Order: sequence, then C-alpha cells, then structure tokens
Amino acid sequence: MKEFNLPLFMKVKPDALKELKDNLDLYFPDILGKRVLILTTDGLLQKLEKKVTLMLSQLKEYEVVTVESSSYDYAVSIAKKISMEGIRMIIGFGGGTALDTAKYAAFVANVPYIAIPTALSNDGVCSPVSVLFSKGNRTHSFTSKTPDGLLIDTDIILKSPRLLLEAGVGDIISNYTALYDWELDCKYNHGQPNDFAYMLSERALNALLYSDIKSFTSQEGVKMLAQSLVLGGLAMQIAGSSRPCSGSDHLFCHALDELFDHGLPHGIVVGIGTIGAAWLQKREYRMLLDFLKAYGIDINPKRRGITEVMFVKAWLFAREVRKERYTVLNNMEMMPRRMREDMFKELYAMMCRI
Repeated sequence: MKEFNLPLFMKVKPDALKELKDNLDLYFPDILGKRVLILTTDGLLQKLEKKVTLMLSQLKEYEVVTVESSSYDYAVSIAKKISMEGIRMIIGFGGGTALDTAKYAAFVANVPYIAIPTALSNDGVCSPVSVLFSKGNRTHSFTSKTPDGLLIDTDIILKSPRLLLEAGVGDIISNYTALYDWELDCKYNHGQPNDFAYMLSERALNALLYSDIKSFTSQEGVKMLAQSLVLGGLAMQIAGSSRPCSGSDHLFCHALDELFDHGLPHGIVVGIGTIGAAWLQKREYRMLLDFLKAYGIDINPKRRGITEVMFVKAWLFAREVRKERYTVLNNMEMMPRRMREDMFKELYAMMCRI
C-alpha cells in the first residue's frame, strides 16, 4: 500500500497565526526550544509587522532569512544550512517564492515544514511540488514535500493583492481540463489512474464552481478558495504526480513562461490556458466563463497583454515542455503545422471576444 504524507494540522480562519505554538506543542513536542528557520520574502516582515511579531513571539530560538532567489541552487544551499547548523524545522512565510524554496529545502534536509501563506495564488500552497529556476533560468518542477502543518490566516489573505486571488481561482479551474487530459493519458498512453486523487481534484473544482459564495472580500469566500487549493494539492500528493491538476492548460502556461517575459501570475495564464484547453478538448466551457465572470476575472488574452503571436507560439510549443505528459495536444500531432496555427488563431480570436 502506498504511503502518503499529509498535513498533521490545517487551520483556515481569522488569527490562525495565534495557534502556531499550540500546534507545534501538540504535534512536534521534541522540537520545543530547538532552532527554527523562517523563510520569507523582501519587505513582507515590515508590511505584516503585527502578524510577524505574533508569529515570532511563539518561537524560542529562530532565524529569519529573506529568500534571495527562487532557484534550485538557492534552495539546496538552504537545505545545506539546515543540515549543518542543526536546524530542526523550517517555516515558509510568504508567497510562492518563499514556500517553494522552504518546502524543497525541508524535503532535501528531511525536517518538518510548516506553511504560512500570505497569498492564495495557486495550489502549490499544499502540493508536493516546488517550482524553482534551474538551468538557463528556466523554471522546473521538483518533487518536494507536502507541508507537515498549514496555517492560513484569512486576515492576511484578505489584505493580499486581488490579482493573486484571481490567480488562485484560475489555477483551480484547470482541474477541469487536467482531469480530462489524465483520462486521455490512461486511455491512450498506459497512464496510471487514481480514483481517490481524481475525486479530490474534482471536489476541489466543484466546491468552488458551484458555491454561492464567490467573493474575495469575505472570510467565507477566502476560506472556500483556500480549501479548494489545499484539496488540489492533496490530490497531487495522493496521485504521486501533478496529473490531477495539471494538463494542457499548464503546458500552455509553462510554454508562455519560457518563450516570453509577460509578467502575469501563474494562475492567470493557467486560467487562459484552461479555456483554450477545454475548447481544444471540444468540451463545454461556458460555465467556466460564467464562473470567472461572477468573480470579475478577465481572461481575455488581449486585454491581459498576450498578443496573437505570443498565444499561438505558446500553444505550438506547449507539447515540447513536457513530452512525456500525454494531453489533448498529442491528438493533434498528425495535423500539419499550418493547420494547427490556424486553429490556435481561431481560438485566440474567440477568446478575445470574451
């Protein structure tokens, strides 16, 4: 039987940070009074001074390090620091840069990892994957670890930039097309299904998609988004890969990242890729558009600064990003390049009318 490493605790509530010490005492009593390393990003300690003071007041011996770069080499250097200096736990406090670095370092150094996100921009908050820069300054997904504990302070999240919350929603809807691509992989490429992971990913999507609460300004709305992102992360942990939440939608995003300096959050590009992927899969996508409209999220590529040339080139290159990942794009391999270009141009025109 396959073993899973799931969080020992998860709190999604106002003032969740107040419960840091209580949970550490309960689940990690052997670490009491031992050294803890806190990874964060530049300026965050000053911006959230009161919350930071509350967090630090619950720890006895700690060191705060500002992440210099979200790179593989830097994460490994942090793991080395942990091992050589007798650090017993790592806490990630921040967004993707801090969390991805912290969880990979914790994975390599084999120490407990606590995640305290300050934004909900993607499902990486609870996934076993770290996206880090590696060779050629290109991002790569590295096997990592799921947090041993998760504190999502909704007071902090409510103050985060709206664009990052929109990105979180964009990342969640990709489960719709990712699950279909996974089915294609199982049917045509000997992929391995996992019904429980599939169920969790589908539940993560539907919980948000069919909820009456679609708000970035209420405790209930933020809690719903957080829970959906966590469920998606756990689905990946159980599947042993990112298949439950990542398909052609994410390949488009990664391709755009590699080819162009666009400056858009991951989840926004994934949301655009999801509508495109659903169109390529010849599936219903209008309910996704209605859902995004209810949140006030614009996924018109032109208005987001993505030109037709960028859009078409990204879709043409998407298949090359992860050749081993079977998606709907594999079904188009026999089509002449010109025909695929025309198809992606048609898709771009359709999405620009949204």
